[in-house]
Amino acid sequence: MVDQSGDLGRKIMRNIALYELNQLDELAWPETYQGITLDSPAISVFTDFKKSKPIVIQADTPINEVEQRMIEEKVRLKIVLDSSQKFIGVISLDDLNDQEKIKRIASGIERTDLCVRHFMRTKEELKVILFRELKRSKIGDVVEMLRANGLQHCLVVDSEVHQIRGIVSASDLAKGLGIAMNLSVSPTFFDIFNEVYSEAPLFKAYG
Repeated sequence: MVDQSGDLGRKIMRNIALYELNQLDELAWPETYQGITLDSPAISVFTDFKKSKPIVIQADTPINEVEQRMIEEKVRLKIVLDSSQKFIGVISLDDLNDQEKIKRIASGIERTDLCVRHFMRTKEELKVILFRELKRSKIGDVVEMLRANGLQHCLVVDSEVHQIRGIVSASDLAKGLGIAMNLSVSPTFFDIFNEVYSEAPLFKAYG
């Protein structure tokens, strides 16, 4: 029941006193966070599509629209689907550079007709990591293997059920390892390898 006189508010208010700061008082800090290292399970930097919805795009989406979306969404790679919602490939911002656009136009495609299908890497072209191997690997193993192949992203496949289970990316690895990267340029596994090697003697175990 509301006190129409307005006294209710005054009755439940408490006087909060101010005190002098004690010389012994110190800042409270969060509990020490043990970030991932090269010895951490590779699964800890894996984007699992069973937990995080894959970022997808239709194959017939105009290229200008794709670039704008990816920049706004702050993602560098999308899974490409056909009109039947079947996985047919991937496309990254790096695939959409001016040189690649010029190649397509020179081949006879009108600039206004350029779409995802013209730039994507088809599923037949992709190399993948098996989920069962990822589960028993360390982050250092993943960095080394992908560094050797010069990749920025790699899909993870559960071969037992024939599903694209998820993805590992250079950006997620850099973030997890606490490596400062120029976000205007997609970090490669070469960047991560060199950065970690220069700062973490532990990496020599994977060299």
